[in-house]
Amino acid sequence: MRILLQYILPLAFPAALYLIWGLYHKHTKGEESTVDFTKGPWPSLLFVGVVLVGIGLVIMNQIEGEEPGGVYQPPVLKDGKVVPSHIIRDE
Repeated sequence: MRILLQYILPLAFPAALYLIWGLYHKHTKGEESTVDFTKGPWPSLLFVGVVLVGIGLVIMNQIEGEEPGGVYQPPVLKDGKVVPSHIIRDE
């Protein structure tokens, strides 16, 4: 789910908006429409999607980031179960 929210949706969002606008424009204008999806602004849409992914990654880093300090404890096998990695804090 995290990959979908952080990478796929922001990358696809500008292209989806362009496609929705183009379909709406063709529907309302009919035969007079000049929207050609094969010659669309795809490089620009890809660039905007990559920028949105970058902004999302920076925001998620600020929201979910760990405070500096502490000792990293790697995952270990204890009593037949894997204990996930964590940070041991001196508090």
